[in-house]
Amino acid sequence: MRKTNKKSEKALTLSKLGFKIIAAVTGVLIICVGILCTSPSKAADDEPYIPPFIPDDSEPYEDTTEAETTTGEITTEPDTTATPGTDTDPDDTTEPVGTDTDTAAETTTAAETTTAAETTTQKEPETEPADTSAGKQGYREYNGRQYGENETFVGEYKTDRVQIGVSKVVEGNLNYYICDIKVKSVYDFHTAFANNSIGGRLITSKLAASVGAGFAVNGDFCGFRNSGIIIREGKLYRNKKSDNWDLCYLNKYGDLIVCKNDKQDGKALANDGVYQSWCFGPTLVENYKAYTKGNFNTPDLSQSAREPRTAIGQIDELHYIILVVDAVRDPNGTGGWTTIGGMSFTELANTFVSLGCKTAYNLDGGASTALWLNGKLTNKPAGSGERAVSDIIYFK
Repeated sequence: MRKTNKKSEKALTLSKLGFKIIAAVTGVLIICVGILCTSPSKAADDEPYIPPFIPDDSEPYEDTTEAETTTGEITTEPDTTATPGTDTDPDDTTEPVGTDTDTAAETTTAAETTTAAETTTQKEPETEPADTSAGKQGYREYNGRQYGENETFVGEYKTDRVQIGVSKVVEGNLNYYICDIKVKSVYDFHTAFANNSIGGRLITSKLAASVGAGFAVNGDFCGFRNSGIIIREGKLYRNKKSDNWDLCYLNKYGDLIVCKNDKQDGKALANDGVYQSWCFGPTLVENYKAYTKGNFNTPDLSQSAREPRTAIGQIDELHYIILVVDAVRDPNGTGGWTTIGGMSFTELANTFVSLGCKTAYNLDGGASTALWLNGKLTNKPAGSGERAVSDIIYFK
């Protein structure tokens, strides 16, 4: 009887031990399955890596330059030519370039001068007649850059830290905007996600208005892809290398750097002070040299097609150019599109070089291309209207 009880006790002990082992193994399996089922990209997007030191935006750097006498007001000189970006509008060809606002400005100035003179001296001063010849305009340069022959001033956004002049170039069916940007610090250069998430979607004008932007363009539509190194405002949101796309980043000194995405590590870049990064491409200009057809790193985009474009370049220290290129797209009846205007990558690269840029990089384009200035959409997006995008570049 005692022998039977001992056997029963031993069997019971083994049974309990087996149960504990099974429970432990089950727990480990549950944890492993949970880890495997968690989406790395979602985790990376929702919980960005924040480097040990993020500069205080209120005092980003020590400014040793003389204070500017700007007032911080937003000023825009109206463009009374055809709606920007409309290639086939007859107003674009019948109205002389540059005569829309300057004649009125000169007439007003002359009238004010005459009134003041009559009050003080009772003698009307001699004035020259206003010059209304084609190409005459109040702005012949901006931020030290001389305007081209077919370039006219559209408007500006100006604060004590940011100075942006926007001009329009019309050459036949081609309409594009040159946005000449100077800032005091790299921390004046902002980006924003739609609905505060990479996966969010919002049109550029609404996203720009929501963050109080005085100037904005669409970004690289990083939410359209699940790879690429994405750093915004110094925080790493995604650290996935991509063999197919070039990387462009803005370092802590305000320099635009272009490189291959697969050669970089996002955490190391963030720790080194990189403030913004984009992964769309391709690289257009490097060391003042324009890339040419066949050398652009863009496997799934046509290198010769003319399309609406948004792209960014750098002239000098804290001095940038953003190009916004319009085009009209019409269905051709075969399921495709006929595009009027636009630029190829080669044309875009050469334009940046002609503007003195040492580096240039292509952002998302097509129907995403949008330019926001002083509370309104300035260009005319291709298609039926603005495309909802995931992110913007903006200044305020």
